[in-house]
Order: sequence, then C-alpha cells, then structure tokens
Amino acid sequence: MAKVISIINNKGGVGKTSSTGILSELLAYLNLKVLCIDLDQQSNLSMMLKSYVEDSQEVIDEICQPETENYNIAELFRYRYKNAEDVDALIKRTRIRNIDIIPSSKRHRNTQTHILVNTGNNNIILKRALAAVKDRYDFVLIDNAPASDILTVNSIFASDFILTPVRVEAFSYKGFKETLDTIAYIKEEHGLDSVKFLGIFITQVEANTNIYKDLKVSYSGELGNRFLRTPIRKDIKVAEVETLFEPLLKYNANTNAVYDYSKLLLELNILPDQAKEKLIYAIGE
Repeated sequence: MAKVISIINNKGGVGKTSSTGILSELLAYLNLKVLCIDLDQQSNLSMMLKSYVEDSQEVIDEICQPETENYNIAELFRYRYKNAEDVDALIKRTRIRNIDIIPSSKRHRNTQTHILVNTGNNNIILKRALAAVKDRYDFVLIDNAPASDILTVNSIFASDFILTPVRVEAFSYKGFKETLDTIAYIKEEHGLDSVKFLGIFITQVEANTNIYKDLKVSYSGELGNRFLRTPIRKDIKVAEVETLFEPLLKYNANTNAVYDYSKLLLELNILPDQAKEKLIYAIGE
C-alpha cells in the first residue's frame, strides 16, 4: 500500500512543485512506483512531467466538455470518482519510468464550485478515489496550491504524511504558521490522528547568510525534531527546470539540489531498506 504524502504550504513560491517533482524522480530512480497528484490549477507539475493538455476557452467556461482522454483532476472532483476504472482513466503515464500522474489544467479553477454545490462528504473525495488505485504504487505525492481550501482539506484527509517547504523570508514563515494552524485544526476537528507531520525543510538556501543562520536557530527552537536538518541549497539548475518545465534528473543529475533532496529523503526515514541502501550508495554516504 502506498505512502501518501502531501506537500503543503499556504504561501506560494516556496518550492512545493519543484520539491514534489524532484522527490518523485528520486523515488522512481530507486525503482519505486510513484503516482503524482497535481491539485494546483497552475498545473506546473503537470507541465514539468509533460502531461499537461491546454484547455480551450470553451472548456474552461464550461460551454463544452473536454475530450474523455483529456479528463484530469477536475473530473475526479466533479464526478466524485471512487471506482478503479474511473480513476484509471485519469492517470497518465509520464516519460519517466515509474512515475504516473493525475494532471491538472486551467478548468480545475472551477472545481471548488462543483464540490460545494454537492451535499455529500466533500472532505474525502480524493481519499476515496486514491483508495481504489494506491495499492499499485509505493508512494503518492500530492502537490497543493498555495491555499487553505477544500482541496487542501481533501489532500490532508487522503494523506499519511504532510511535508512543508519554506523559504528564508518572513512571508514564507507566515505561510508556514498558517499551514500548521490549518493542519492542527483539521486533525483535531476530524480526529485525523493517523496523519503525521513529517516536518518542514528550507529551500533555496544560501548557507553562509545571517538570515539563514538566524532562521535555522529560530525554527530549531520552535519546532524541535519537526524541523528537518537538511537544507535545500539554492541551485540555478532548479530555476532552469522550473522555467523549461523539465525533470531535474533528466536535465542535469549532477547538482546540489539532487544531493540535498537525496539527503532529505534519507532524513525522512520513509524508504524501504533496499531503496535506502541504494540511495546511500548513489550519493557516496
């Protein structure tokens, strides 16, 4: 059964999508099967994994329906799929071995409207859908939009683990605090004791700067072992793949970011033993 991980921060620009993509690539490299879920209408993860299909304006405005083969995360929520056959129709193989994706597109911006007009249990739509297919994967990684809304609630309900990237700046810290408050409220309100907060990690780090050193001390003191010790260093190659919508390992595997995310995976302690040993060997630890 897959481990389901939501990558969440209410603040944008902290590296959620690039982190989701790179972690997925590393897991795939370790011969683990990964399903990515793109919950963001910006669809950057779908673009990165070359699974994005542009909606026509008529489809976005709901004047006409998309072609069935172009169904994506929007249909999962609109029609509340929970059967394997229906969910399978949304899953696209990527060009990276071992990675599949349920992509997003611009029409996903209408999803919340379709959810809220229904009187059913709106919190578990994604959880029920994943239950039908996740036994064929080792990991499911969910890339969330920078928001605290019904889609984020669905992501949390569907997850075993939550992981939060932050940047070294005050607005990112504010978003992180709001994210923690959201997670705590949802877990308490709905009794979700099984959802574990893996921790936060800092992205785009310049390790020698005073602001990073100060924030590291602050986070360590406030969060204890929920603050992950592995920083993701600032890496021009990550910026390039974000612009080009390319997977990092395909683009350039010899980067600080690949090493740092590998170390992060090891720190998370979620890998099977064989995969863990392979990754330790690969990075020369």
